[in-house]
Amino acid sequence: MTINSSSKLIKDLKSIPSPVFYLFAAVALFSAFFVRGFNINGVFTALFLLLLTACACADINAGIVPDMIVIAIAVLGIVSFPVVEGFTMTGLISRLIGVVCIALPMLLISLLVRGAFGGGDIKLMATAGLYLGWRLTVAGAFIGMFIAGIYGIGLLIFHKAKARSKLKLAPFLAYGLATASLFGEQLLLLASLGLY
Repeated sequence: MTINSSSKLIKDLKSIPSPVFYLFAAVALFSAFFVRGFNINGVFTALFLLLLTACACADINAGIVPDMIVIAIAVLGIVSFPVVEGFTMTGLISRLIGVVCIALPMLLISLLVRGAFGGGDIKLMATAGLYLGWRLTVAGAFIGMFIAGIYGIGLLIFHKAKARSKLKLAPFLAYGLATASLFGEQLLLLASLGLY
């Protein structure tokens, strides 16, 4: 790693701290332990939510998703797999599919439509898929994109943005992924009941 690349990584991390980060970090910690309990699952969930909060705040503050945070989410996904759910082939396949199920379509769309998604958003979804598995990743992406869409429509209606304006997507994806990590199984159960 060169000096320039390591200084860029440090600079990217400096875009995270802000009053908003500290506020939402506290909410993330409380939510993780309240929903998951004070156990190893709660610890992994708390770390995941803190990293999502860091991604969202960096995107809000500087328009970036820091590579170090994305790498940390990937490491968390690898470490949590045998600890939380035990090493099963089904779980491994779910996580590997999770890496590509949303990130690959986002990458293909961004290649076809220039600037449709940022590279940081794609990497965030890939590593979140490694942590959550494909079902919760799809749920999180749906929640995040849905809220981003509503927010974008609101900006257009109130003339705060133009049709070609870029929307910082990481905060919405982070919210969707956080919701999926906390309540995804319940939401998927409700959705499946609604289909029958």
